[in-house]
Amino acid sequence: MKPLRLTLRLTCLLLLLPVLSARAADPQPLKVFFVGNSYTYGNDLPKLIAELAKAGGQRPIEFEKLTPGGWTFKKHWEESKVADKIAAKKWDIVVLQNHSLGALAARDEMFDYGKKIDAEVKKTGARTIFFMTWARQNKPENQAVITKAYQELARDVKAETAPVGLAWEAALKADPKLELHTKDQSHPNKTGSYLAACVFYAVIYNKSPEGLPGKPGDLSDEAAKPLQALAWKVVQQQKAPAK
Repeated sequence: MKPLRLTLRLTCLLLLLPVLSARAADPQPLKVFFVGNSYTYGNDLPKLIAELAKAGGQRPIEFEKLTPGGWTFKKHWEESKVADKIAAKKWDIVVLQNHSLGALAARDEMFDYGKKIDAEVKKTGARTIFFMTWARQNKPENQAVITKAYQELARDVKAETAPVGLAWEAALKADPKLELHTKDQSHPNKTGSYLAACVFYAVIYNKSPEGLPGKPGDLSDEAAKPLQALAWKVVQQQKAPAK
């Protein structure tokens, strides 16, 4: 009986080894903290990014968000105790999104408080990704100012930028009939948020979102393809050294 029991135990152990190995190989999730306002919480952008990560077989995302409507970097610094929340957990990435008009109406304030928040992120060793927003539908010419502000702020503090605004600009130029804004001409519709999620996927993982499903954004896979390709192109162009 003893040899038989030993054989059974060894057999069970051998059967369990692949399961145990697979569990040991499971990647730890990326812990991402989103700080912003309704441009981030609209259509649950963090969830969209997490769903694309899962679909792409990337390291999974666990996220929390601090996104009261209309808030600026200054408001977060003074009223949300954002510094304490950044220090409270071991984040891998902190995404920072300012008010959509901040780069236009209060650039100095955006830089001042953006740098303060980034400094708190750097104390923890996490990556800062600035969420470059888009221009209002009736003011597309403002994108150049918004783009410059986010890129310069990120460069000043040696952080990264998710060039969502640039991707929106390129998509609308490529297809003037494309709708990315809601009727208020400011906030994103589901397609706009899906394009933003593709940009974040490309920045976070340094991988193309091409081939991912369109379903998270309520799009067909066919309709999602050009948005995915454009997001990857814009992110790659941003990385290219200036000539």
